[in-house]
Amino acid sequence: MVKAVIFDMGGILLDFPMLELTAAYSRTAEDARLLDQAIFKSPEWVALDRGLASEEQVLSAARKRLPERLHEGAAQVVEHWDEFLFPKQEMNALARELDGLGVPLYLLSNTSARFYRFREKIEVWPLLRGALLSFEEKLLKPDPELYRRLFPRFGLSPGECFFIDDLHLNVEAARWCGMQAFCYQNDISRLRAALREAGIPAALEC
Repeated sequence: MVKAVIFDMGGILLDFPMLELTAAYSRTAEDARLLDQAIFKSPEWVALDRGLASEEQVLSAARKRLPERLHEGAAQVVEHWDEFLFPKQEMNALARELDGLGVPLYLLSNTSARFYRFREKIEVWPLLRGALLSFEEKLLKPDPELYRRLFPRFGLSPGECFFIDDLHLNVEAARWCGMQAFCYQNDISRLRAALREAGIPAALEC
């Protein structure tokens, strides 16, 4: 029976519309795509989430990939990206219901050191009993070692954990580590049904 629920952040508790962000600092859809690729799809962004690069390094590398006309836009994107994080209302509502039922809630996320600047955007942040963050651990999902650190850190048993993420690779890694897991694709009714099947009280109705 599930006794704890672990949430991912981006795509789960927060929306991050990257192309809307890059479009705000560019003049054409193609330039928005170029900014997205040069910044958010870059190895430096991955290293940022791993805690091995700075935002200055992300920007410097992006500028080398971009035409000069987009250099200022790139700087604005790197400076303001967290302003485009928005709460996912249906997931935060679900988390509040789970907390009301006495289910312990945790966060497991690939994120950078800027997390502590925007964490209050997670509406249920005060309800979470713990967070395991990639930049602090120097590991990224879907590395099984990151998941395994959850259990001793918070006194959890893998078989009693239910993990929610929006990427199949991350969900499969959680299952490989012994957790029940669900890949969320904006299908809240299916998620609620999966939680009930996992033993969460039937009060979680659609």
